[in-house]
Amino acid sequence: MKETCSPDRPCLEPDGSLLPSFCTVWIRIYFAQEMKQFALSLLLVWPLILGFFQRSADASTTDYALMSATPYYSEIALARERLEKFLYKADAKKRAILAQTPVVAVQAAVLEAFEAGSMLRWIGREGYFGTGGASYPGDQARRQVEFLLLFDSRTSQLVSDDGVLVLITPQCGRIGVFGGVSALYIGAGW
Repeated sequence: MKETCSPDRPCLEPDGSLLPSFCTVWIRIYFAQEMKQFALSLLLVWPLILGFFQRSADASTTDYALMSATPYYSEIALARERLEKFLYKADAKKRAILAQTPVVAVQAAVLEAFEAGSMLRWIGREGYFGTGGASYPGDQARRQVEFLLLFDSRTSQLVSDDGVLVLITPQCGRIGVFGGVSALYIGAGW
C-alpha cells in the first residue's frame, strides 16, 4: 500500500524516520517566508530606486509647435488683452510659477487645419493622422489648430515676431515647449 504525503501528514521513510519529509516541509516554509519578505522589500524599495533616476528627456521636452506663423494685429491685441487679464488676476501661486518661467503662451486664435495652408501636408508627413481621433485626411481638415503667441510676462512684449501653430497643448497652467521656448500655457485664460 502506497502512502500519500501532505504537509500536515508527512511521509515516513522505510526505517520510520520523519527527517527527509520534515526537512522538505521546513525548507518550503522557510523559502516561502523569505520570498514574501523579498517581494515586500522590493515593493517598498523600488519606488525609491526609481526616484533617483531622472525621467527621459523626450518626455519633458516635447515641442508642441508644428510650425510658426506671423500674427495679424488683431490677434496680437486679443492675446495681449488675455495676458493682461491673466496677470491682473494672478494669485501668489501663479506669480510663483511666472517667477520660474516668465514666458507665457497665450491663445490668439483657433482655426481649422485647412485654413492654416500647409498644415495638412505637415500633419500627414509627421504622422499626426492618429492624434485626436481623426484618422483620415478628410477628418484632418476639420481639426482645431490653436495659434499661440509667446509673451514675456515681465514686459508684456512678444518674445518673437512669429507665433506658433499647435494641435496639442499641455493643460492650462502647465509648462510646455513651443518653438524651442519654454512657456507657461494659459490658453484663452487660466
